[in-house]
Amino acid sequence: MMRKLEQLLPSIVVIFLPFLMAVYLDVTPYSKTIESRWRSLDFNQNATQTEEWIDIANSILRQQPWQSNLWIRLAEKQIQNRDLDDAIHSFRVADSISALTVEQTILLGQVYWDANQLENAYATWQTIINQKDLRAEDLPLLVQIQQSKNDWFGAYQTLLKWKEIDPENKDLVLPLAYSQIIFEPDASVKTITNSNNRKIQSLLPEIEIIIQEENPVFEMVLSGNLLASIGEWDYASAAYAYATRLDPEYAEGWALYGNALVNSGKDGISALNKALSISPKSILTRAFLASYWRTQNDFERSLEIYQELSSDEPGQAIWQQELGNTYILAGDVDKALQAYVKTTKIAPGDSYYWINLARFCGEYKVQIQEIGLPAARQALLIDEKNWEAFDTLGWLFLILEDYTSAERFLTSAYKEAPESALVNLHLGQLFYFQNKTQLSTYFLKRCIEFAENEALIELANKFLSP
Repeated sequence: MMRKLEQLLPSIVVIFLPFLMAVYLDVTPYSKTIESRWRSLDFNQNATQTEEWIDIANSILRQQPWQSNLWIRLAEKQIQNRDLDDAIHSFRVADSISALTVEQTILLGQVYWDANQLENAYATWQTIINQKDLRAEDLPLLVQIQQSKNDWFGAYQTLLKWKEIDPENKDLVLPLAYSQIIFEPDASVKTITNSNNRKIQSLLPEIEIIIQEENPVFEMVLSGNLLASIGEWDYASAAYAYATRLDPEYAEGWALYGNALVNSGKDGISALNKALSISPKSILTRAFLASYWRTQNDFERSLEIYQELSSDEPGQAIWQQELGNTYILAGDVDKALQAYVKTTKIAPGDSYYWINLARFCGEYKVQIQEIGLPAARQALLIDEKNWEAFDTLGWLFLILEDYTSAERFLTSAYKEAPESALVNLHLGQLFYFQNKTQLSTYFLKRCIEFAENEALIELANKFLSP
């Protein structure tokens, strides 16, 4: 018996050796050391312990690399620690084990962006529309992210997916229509026609012109111009940006792009300088630069450019108009008046400049009777149906407290433009000062109904609740 046991002993040792080594070295998948490390993760959540947490997580994952949730948690900690490349690696490993959720994929795209891997960021966000866990409520945020990072085409693809998932969502109509104007103007016709939005339906004639344009660069410019005309500067800047990509040497494209960036609250000086370097004499570029410096309160530089433009094109009243606008901001009302008067001498047959001169006189209480009223009357002589001229005359008489004359002209303005917020405001003010409360309230509420200008709404509300 003992002899047989001795013969079997080597075989027993071989069989039990791995177990003995595991006990001795503590390398089993669920060893006490690993369990202790798992527990310690929950006790090291503070920001000051981030690096220690990361070290512990890495030590666990070296032995349990299949733990996808831990890879995600590790990535999040690495982001906090600004270890972006490591976070990207952790996300990718987790994704190879179990597909990332929409939220996690959005975060991965942001990490790529922060790591200056822009193309990878775009590509990552673009994959989201094909994920199985995608919900309609995920898409507005994704569109917002893509547009904010200038991936307008990726955002457009997301909008199309949104339309597929939630076709009746009214919040989708405008961003989809504006994107289609840029990328598929012919498709925008159906979207806009099926909408009940009068604002965008009025764009259809201009969209037909865009569709007929054969030059892709000019097509983008026309799309940008149309979007800029309705104040959609972010979308306009996207269209102009694509125009510059199609033709990097197109100076006016860069100028339009820079101006759109400025109007959307971004810094457009680099694009404007690029335009100037391509075409130093470009009228459009210099005009946008003058406007840019004015927004930066550098009135001296702005005035210098506008004066050069006025000298180059003495027959264009617009440059005197812009000089006047800039002088106002610079605090020089007298020079502003001189500039506005010059506009009427350059373009005596254009009612716009006479109305603008009259409004300036009323706004700054400068020579209303001597210059303002005659200017408004001259505008009516040029265009006897011009509601703005009627309105301006009535408003000037309102300022002069000649309520009888004010009512006569404001009533004429109302007949020509009953849905003008400005006309309704002035009538509301007139009746307010005459203590005709019911009439005043009626017109002030109409002003608010038709106003697209927050300043007008605020002013009307002040008279409604003095």
